[in-house]
Amino acid sequence: MSVSVSITALIVHLSGTRILDQVDLIVPAGSFVTLLGPSGSGKTTTLNVLAGFAETTSGHVMLGDRPLDGLPASKRDIGFVFQNYALFPHLTVAQNVEFPLLARKIPKERRRELVAGALELVHLPETGPRPVRSLSGGQQQRIALARALVFSPSLLLLDEPLAALDKQLREAMQIELKRIQRETGTTTIAVTHDQAEALSMSDLVAIMNGGRIEQVGSPEEVYRRPATRFVAEFLGEANLLEVRSGRVEAFGLPVQGAAEGTTIIRPEDLVLTDAATATVKATVTGVVYQGSRLRLSATADGCTRPLVVTAVPGELPETPAAGDQIGLRHRGGELRTLQAV
Repeated sequence: MSVSVSITALIVHLSGTRILDQVDLIVPAGSFVTLLGPSGSGKTTTLNVLAGFAETTSGHVMLGDRPLDGLPASKRDIGFVFQNYALFPHLTVAQNVEFPLLARKIPKERRRELVAGALELVHLPETGPRPVRSLSGGQQQRIALARALVFSPSLLLLDEPLAALDKQLREAMQIELKRIQRETGTTTIAVTHDQAEALSMSDLVAIMNGGRIEQVGSPEEVYRRPATRFVAEFLGEANLLEVRSGRVEAFGLPVQGAAEGTTIIRPEDLVLTDAATATVKATVTGVVYQGSRLRLSATADGCTRPLVVTAVPGELPETPAAGDQIGLRHRGGELRTLQAV
């Protein structure tokens, strides 16, 4: 049965330093939520508090209607996948997956059924008798996941679960993790510093910075409508433009929200046009070919910093070069002033 998670006014000090500062987060039952942020932002500490590995200074954590404050890790009914998987190298695959069931004194026959089901879930049903050290990195990751889910925990925690995998395997495992989470319906909280990973897997993303959560929202919401300058810059590339009197003067566009401040235009929201007839004229300062797209940097009239523009190579009559004059226009959509933090 899926349960929700509630974190309220959480404060954590380690060695006299405040690591978490008034963290509030609601995780809906059955959802996949990712804590995303740079190193030192408090992601792993939040995960360790949930798991029972770190003590809180103040605040409360609820798993469904059950308070976790002060409860030992072994009593929390939580599955945990560590960054290094923490598998036992001297045991077989089946013995690794079975380990949490032994600790819970599950009868032998039932243990066999549960282990077989967990291995089936991660699409490795034939690996049970094999030494765990004989598996590839991706297979070990799935075995660690099977072990964390074999006892049907109320909550699954993932600490940088894909960090040790190469890029191609990591992208495949993102799909696999999401499939398994959907099939089990287990409420899941993951930690990562990889923006693409968080956006592709999550129902909700919580952006952390300096021990606080700056924004929580769907992947599309935090990317398309960042609340703060930090969120805008942390999630992909961002053109930050000055707002005066409720407008971006460089593009002649109205901006919702505060009349003075900064707004964001993503590189893919700038369209290249003919320089001769364009309202915004720019000079290309650099071009990088990235396979599926071109990344252009350019200086534009009325902009205090260089702009970044992306385009699909096949859509352009010819590839611009450094020094070329181009025109720019905004693709459309609402612009909002970013919150000052």
